[in-house]
Amino acid sequence: MTTSGRRQPRAAAADTAAHDEIRQLRATVNALRDELDRARIGEDTRVQGAVNAAREEIAMLRRTLQELRDEFDKSRFAAQEELDRAAGRASDEIRQLRGAADTLRSELDATTQRFRDERERHERDWRRQLSEIQSTVSALRAQLDTQREPPRN
Repeated sequence: MTTSGRRQPRAAAADTAAHDEIRQLRATVNALRDELDRARIGEDTRVQGAVNAAREEIAMLRRTLQELRDEFDKSRFAAQEELDRAAGRASDEIRQLRGAADTLRSELDATTQRFRDERERHERDWRRQLSEIQSTVSALRAQLDTQREPPRN
């Protein structure tokens, strides 16, 4: 070793080789960092793509769900309206049938009363005729009896 500011050639070569190795290692580290960053960016891009796809699918499913709810509500309202119309028709028919039944009951009562009155009139006529016939029979018997009796002297 010399005391001068120079290094020995062997030490300088080892020092240069060490510097080269350090430089290569640094370049390797930088390349690995760059590759790791690219991998992270690629992974982040894939994750972001998957997240975006999931968000789009969620939004589509929400729209589909809302459309199904709307369709269900429309169907339910239509069914309720049809049920209300059917109930209204049934109520009208019941009211009409009750009216017809009341009319028929009134007609039946009037017809029944008319027949009772007519029967009572026929019975009165029959009794009057019977009474007249009985009176006639009694008068004819009395007349016959008087004709059969011998004259009294």
